[in-house]
Amino acid sequence: MHGVLRRAHGGQRQAGTTLDRFRLNGLVTSVAFGGRRGRVYRRIVELSGTAPGDRVLDVGCGSGYLVRLLAAAAGPSGSVTGLDPSAAAVAHGRRRGLAGTSFEVGVAQDLSAFADGTFDVVTSTLALHHVPARKRQDAFREMYRVTRPGGRLLVADFDPSSRTPRLHAGATRMRHAAATVGPLNDLATAAGYQVTDLGALPLLRYVIAVR
Repeated sequence: MHGVLRRAHGGQRQAGTTLDRFRLNGLVTSVAFGGRRGRVYRRIVELSGTAPGDRVLDVGCGSGYLVRLLAAAAGPSGSVTGLDPSAAAVAHGRRRGLAGTSFEVGVAQDLSAFADGTFDVVTSTLALHHVPARKRQDAFREMYRVTRPGGRLLVADFDPSSRTPRLHAGATRMRHAAATVGPLNDLATAAGYQVTDLGALPLLRYVIAVR
């Protein structure tokens, strides 16, 4: 969940929004999940199927909370790359990075820094609703491109029907933004993935797919 937001790249609207006050974001996220964030995110790691030795990309990683959990699953023989539009969040992630983790500044709809089929697993959690609506299919196509054949995708975002705490105006805006995100399975299928599972977690809905 994102807290205090600003436009990315000097106000370019098509880039979406970035989070620079990431410490506040972490607090807001924890409160919104009612103390369940750790459990929910560990479940996301399980659902992603990340295994020792996997190369993983986390799109919209923020300051790297999920990256660190994924790194534990990928083990010393694997690697996890976090990507986020916020240079401040990426810098924080690098400072707290574990062995086998790396962080890059970038947006979901342009993963040109990575070659085709680079990753065994691609994840994205609470990031898609920040991608401009007209760019969301591009984001899925890019995630598909960098997933290896047989590789896995897990995308999770707000369930618009869930009751998120009204902690501040930003939370209300994000709930409304989530309601505009089309069905995740449709976006994944249109990109070329084969959807294998749809489900829900506290506050979230998710799609699991295979290239």
